[in-house]
Amino acid sequence: MSSDPVTTTRIYEQLKADIIGGRFPPRTRLVERALAVEYGVSISPVRSAAYCLVGEKLLKLHPGGGFDVPDITEDGLRDLYFWHGQLLRNALHVGKRAAPERPREEFESLTNLIAAAAIAAAAANLFSHIAGHSPNAQHRSAILAAGERLHVVRLREPLVLGGVADELGAVQALTVTGRTSDLMTAIWAYHRRRLRRVTDLVAAVGGMVHGGRSD
Repeated sequence: MSSDPVTTTRIYEQLKADIIGGRFPPRTRLVERALAVEYGVSISPVRSAAYCLVGEKLLKLHPGGGFDVPDITEDGLRDLYFWHGQLLRNALHVGKRAAPERPREEFESLTNLIAAAAIAAAAANLFSHIAGHSPNAQHRSAILAAGERLHVVRLREPLVLGGVADELGAVQALTVTGRTSDLMTAIWAYHRRRLRRVTDLVAAVGGMVHGGRSD
Protein backbone atom coordinates (compact mmCIF):
# COMPACT_ATOMS: atom_id res chain seq x y z
CA MET A 1 0.00 0.00 0.00
CA SER A 2 1.36 3.42 -0.93
CA SER A 3 2.00 5.95 1.83
CA ASP A 4 0.59 9.44 2.02
CA PRO A 5 2.78 12.26 0.62
CA VAL A 6 3.22 13.96 4.00
CA THR A 7 4.64 10.81 5.59
CA THR A 8 6.86 10.07 2.60
CA THR A 9 8.25 13.61 2.67
CA ARG A 10 8.95 13.38 6.40
CA ILE A 11 10.75 10.07 6.06
CA TYR A 12 12.65 11.34 3.02
CA GLU A 13 13.92 14.33 5.00
CA GLN A 14 14.79 12.20 8.03
CA LEU A 15 16.59 9.51 6.04
CA LYS A 16 18.44 12.10 3.98
CA ALA A 17 19.59 13.90 7.13
CA ASP A 18 20.84 10.60 8.57
CA ILE A 19 22.78 9.83 5.38
CA ILE A 20 24.45 13.19 4.80
CA GLY A 21 25.07 13.49 8.53
CA GLY A 22 27.28 10.41 8.38
CA ARG A 23 25.14 8.07 10.47
CA PHE A 24 25.67 5.25 7.97
CA PRO A 25 29.28 4.57 6.90
CA PRO A 26 30.10 4.05 3.22
CA ARG A 27 29.03 0.64 1.85
CA THR A 28 26.37 0.18 4.56
CA ARG A 29 23.36 -1.80 3.41
CA LEU A 30 20.16 -0.23 4.68
CA VAL A 31 17.59 -2.58 6.16
CA GLU A 32 14.24 -1.11 5.20
CA ARG A 33 12.26 -2.99 7.83
CA ALA A 34 14.56 -1.87 10.63
CA LEU A 35 14.39 1.74 9.46
CA ALA A 36 10.60 1.55 9.24
CA VAL A 37 10.41 0.36 12.85
CA GLU A 38 12.78 3.10 13.99
CA TYR A 39 10.91 5.83 12.12
CA GLY A 40 7.55 4.47 13.23
CA VAL A 41 6.12 3.90 9.75
CA SER A 42 5.48 1.09 7.30
CA ILE A 43 8.12 -0.02 4.81
CA SER A 44 6.42 1.80 1.93
CA PRO A 45 7.46 5.39 2.78
CA VAL A 46 10.98 4.23 3.61
CA ARG A 47 11.27 2.55 0.24
CA SER A 48 9.79 5.55 -1.58
CA ALA A 49 12.20 7.90 0.17
CA ALA A 50 15.14 5.63 -0.59
CA TYR A 51 14.31 5.57 -4.31
CA CYS A 52 14.28 9.38 -4.30
CA LEU A 53 17.71 9.37 -2.68
CA VAL A 54 18.99 6.94 -5.32
CA GLY A 55 18.10 9.60 -7.87
CA GLU A 56 20.16 12.11 -5.86
CA LYS A 57 23.11 9.66 -5.71
CA LEU A 58 22.95 9.56 -1.92
CA LEU A 59 21.96 5.89 -2.07
CA LYS A 60 22.42 3.15 -4.66
CA LEU A 61 20.46 0.04 -5.46
CA HIS A 62 21.83 -3.17 -3.97
CA PRO A 63 22.20 -5.94 -6.59
CA GLY A 64 20.23 -8.36 -4.43
CA GLY A 65 17.53 -5.87 -3.55
CA GLY A 66 17.43 -3.00 -1.11
CA PHE A 67 19.76 -0.04 -0.88
CA ASP A 68 23.39 0.72 -0.07
CA VAL A 69 25.19 3.85 1.03
CA PRO A 70 27.63 4.51 -1.84
CA ASP A 71 31.31 4.02 -1.23
CA ILE A 72 33.55 7.08 -1.15
CA THR A 73 36.67 6.47 -3.22
CA GLU A 74 39.69 8.58 -4.02
CA ASP A 75 38.79 9.06 -7.67
CA GLY A 76 35.13 9.58 -6.89
CA LEU A 77 35.82 12.24 -4.26
CA ARG A 78 38.39 13.92 -6.47
CA ASP A 79 35.84 14.16 -9.28
CA LEU A 80 33.20 15.52 -6.92
CA TYR A 81 35.42 18.24 -5.43
CA PHE A 82 36.56 19.26 -8.91
CA TRP A 83 32.97 19.33 -10.20
CA HIS A 84 31.80 21.40 -7.22
CA GLY A 85 34.57 23.92 -7.83
CA GLN A 86 33.82 24.13 -11.54
CA LEU A 87 30.15 24.77 -10.85
CA LEU A 88 30.90 27.58 -8.42
CA ARG A 89 33.35 29.32 -10.71
CA ASN A 90 30.99 28.98 -13.65
CA ALA A 91 28.15 30.45 -11.58
CA LEU A 92 30.33 33.43 -10.70
CA HIS A 93 31.41 33.88 -14.30
CA VAL A 94 27.83 33.89 -15.55
CA GLY A 95 26.75 36.12 -12.69
CA LYS A 96 29.49 38.65 -13.43
CA ARG A 97 28.31 38.98 -17.02
CA ALA A 98 24.70 39.39 -15.89
CA ALA A 99 25.48 41.91 -13.11
CA PRO A 100 29.07 43.25 -13.18
CA GLU A 101 28.63 45.16 -9.88
CA ARG A 102 27.79 42.88 -6.96
CA PRO A 103 25.93 44.50 -4.04
CA ARG A 104 27.61 44.60 -0.63
CA GLU A 105 26.29 41.90 1.65
CA GLU A 106 26.43 41.13 5.35
CA PHE A 107 27.32 37.75 6.86
CA GLU A 108 27.92 36.38 10.32
CA SER A 109 31.56 35.67 11.08
CA LEU A 110 32.72 32.12 10.35
CA THR A 111 36.17 32.34 11.87
CA ASN A 112 35.01 31.48 15.41
CA LEU A 113 33.23 28.27 14.44
CA ILE A 114 34.59 25.17 16.17
CA ALA A 115 32.08 22.31 15.87
CA ALA A 116 32.48 20.26 12.69
CA ALA A 117 28.73 20.24 12.06
CA ALA A 118 28.58 24.03 12.28
CA ILE A 119 31.53 24.40 9.91
CA ALA A 120 29.99 22.00 7.39
CA ALA A 121 26.66 23.83 7.56
CA ALA A 122 28.42 27.16 7.10
CA ALA A 123 30.18 25.83 4.00
CA ALA A 124 26.87 24.68 2.54
CA ASN A 125 25.24 28.05 3.22
CA LEU A 126 28.16 30.03 1.83
CA PHE A 127 28.38 28.07 -1.40
CA SER A 128 24.61 28.16 -1.84
CA HIS A 129 24.79 31.94 -1.57
CA ILE A 130 27.61 32.10 -4.12
CA ALA A 131 25.55 29.94 -6.47
CA GLY A 132 22.82 32.56 -6.22
CA HIS A 133 25.05 35.06 -8.04
CA SER A 134 24.15 33.25 -11.26
CA PRO A 135 20.82 34.08 -12.91
CA ASN A 136 20.62 30.43 -13.97
CA ALA A 137 18.67 28.49 -11.33
CA GLN A 138 20.32 25.25 -12.48
CA HIS A 139 23.59 26.43 -10.95
CA ARG A 140 22.04 26.59 -7.50
CA SER A 141 20.39 23.17 -7.74
CA ALA A 142 23.56 21.52 -9.11
CA ILE A 143 25.78 23.11 -6.46
CA LEU A 144 23.31 22.12 -3.74
CA ALA A 145 23.26 18.50 -4.98
CA ALA A 146 27.06 18.29 -5.13
CA GLY A 147 27.32 19.89 -1.70
CA GLU A 148 24.94 17.38 -0.17
CA ARG A 149 27.10 14.54 -1.46
CA LEU A 150 30.16 16.29 -0.02
CA HIS A 151 28.57 17.03 3.35
CA VAL A 152 29.68 13.85 5.09
CA VAL A 153 33.26 14.58 4.00
CA ARG A 154 33.01 18.19 5.16
CA LEU A 155 32.14 16.86 8.61
CA ARG A 156 35.56 15.18 8.69
CA GLU A 157 37.60 17.93 7.01
CA PRO A 158 38.64 19.54 10.33
CA LEU A 159 40.27 16.22 11.31
CA VAL A 160 42.48 16.36 8.22
CA LEU A 161 42.80 20.04 7.37
CA GLY A 162 43.64 22.82 9.79
CA GLY A 163 41.92 26.19 9.83
CA VAL A 164 38.82 25.23 7.86
CA ALA A 165 36.66 27.90 9.51
CA ASP A 166 39.27 30.59 8.81
CA GLU A 167 39.50 29.37 5.22
CA LEU A 168 35.75 29.70 4.76
CA GLY A 169 35.87 33.11 6.42
CA ALA A 170 38.41 34.29 3.86
CA VAL A 171 36.19 33.13 0.99
CA GLN A 172 33.22 34.81 2.63
CA ALA A 173 35.14 38.08 2.98
CA LEU A 174 35.84 38.10 -0.75
CA THR A 175 32.17 37.42 -1.38
CA VAL A 176 31.40 40.64 0.49
CA THR A 177 34.17 43.01 -0.63
CA GLY A 178 36.44 41.30 -3.15
CA ARG A 179 36.59 41.25 -6.90
CA THR A 180 34.95 38.33 -8.66
CA SER A 181 38.32 37.25 -10.08
CA ASP A 182 39.81 37.11 -6.58
CA LEU A 183 36.82 35.13 -5.32
CA MET A 184 37.23 32.63 -8.16
CA THR A 185 40.92 32.24 -7.26
CA ALA A 186 40.07 31.67 -3.59
CA ILE A 187 37.45 29.07 -4.48
CA TRP A 188 39.94 27.22 -6.66
CA ALA A 189 42.51 27.31 -3.83
CA TYR A 190 39.87 25.93 -1.44
CA HIS A 191 39.18 22.97 -3.70
CA ARG A 192 42.83 22.42 -4.68
CA ARG A 193 43.74 22.07 -1.01
CA ARG A 194 41.21 19.26 -0.65
CA LEU A 195 42.20 17.60 -3.90
CA ARG A 196 45.72 17.27 -2.52
CA ARG A 197 44.43 15.49 0.60
CA VAL A 198 41.82 13.27 -1.02
CA THR A 199 43.37 10.04 0.25
CA ASP A 200 43.35 11.27 3.85
CA LEU A 201 39.79 12.58 3.54
CA VAL A 202 38.53 9.28 2.13
CA ALA A 203 40.20 7.42 4.99
CA ALA A 204 38.63 9.82 7.50
CA VAL A 205 35.10 8.93 6.35
CA GLY A 206 35.79 5.20 6.07
CA GLY A 207 35.82 5.09 2.29
CA MET A 208 37.81 2.81 0.01
CA VAL A 209 41.41 4.04 -0.29
CA HIS A 210 42.34 2.04 -3.38
CA GLY A 211 41.23 4.23 -6.29
CA GLY A 212 38.22 3.61 -8.49
CA ARG A 213 35.25 5.88 -9.10
CA SER A 214 32.09 5.68 -7.02
CA ASP A 215 28.81 5.51 -8.89
